[in-house]
Amino acid sequence: MSDSLKRVKRHLWKPKTMFYLGMIMIIPFLLLAIAGYFELGILGMFDDYVAREIIDERDPVLTSIFRMITLLGNVPPTILITIVTSLFILLKLKNRWLSLWYLLTVALGAGVLNQVLKYAIRRDRPSSVEHLITQGGYSFPSGHAMGSIIIYGAMIFLILRLSERLWFRIVGTIGLSLLILAIGVSRIYLGVHFPSDIVGGYSVGMMWLTFSIGLYGLSLTKRPEIEKIEGHHYKR
Repeated sequence: MSDSLKRVKRHLWKPKTMFYLGMIMIIPFLLLAIAGYFELGILGMFDDYVAREIIDERDPVLTSIFRMITLLGNVPPTILITIVTSLFILLKLKNRWLSLWYLLTVALGAGVLNQVLKYAIRRDRPSSVEHLITQGGYSFPSGHAMGSIIIYGAMIFLILRLSERLWFRIVGTIGLSLLILAIGVSRIYLGVHFPSDIVGGYSVGMMWLTFSIGLYGLSLTKRPEIEKIEGHHYKR
């Protein structure tokens, strides 16, 4: 690995940088929550325009595709993905701290925090469009959007931090980013979320993920001995 790349990897995840980024990332969520609370017309205009552009593209093939994509944000698959990823880090990479970090980041963010926000805001799901799947609960912020950012975004962090292969970092980052985007679009397409639900979910999910990465980096500055994986990179 080149010296310049090592310097980038060393400084990319500085706690202060992550904390500042997290404060920026939460701004769209706050603006959308305020707009929804005061029932500002601009929010409805945004939701109607974006949703109509996506829903107008409905056809049987796309419906089948988006039904499969949205499953990757459902609770049972994400629980399985989280457990498998955590076990891989623990058993293959021999890093208990990083495994615990991933597990707690997903469980507390995609699980606990999302439900707290949903029940605090209590926004109903869209009623003016046909729902192509059955979905209960409240709408804002989208659990699928928020969960995908946290679960698959944390995977991007792991790939960028641990992999030595440039092609794997590029392919992994692009692939997982497209999956995150596709899961969000699927929720609008299937009629169970407003576009603002998706943006809000991405926003608060990014805030949680960046804060979590910052805390992880801070823990390494306090106890550098717990990060035993430095120099032990997995290859694909």
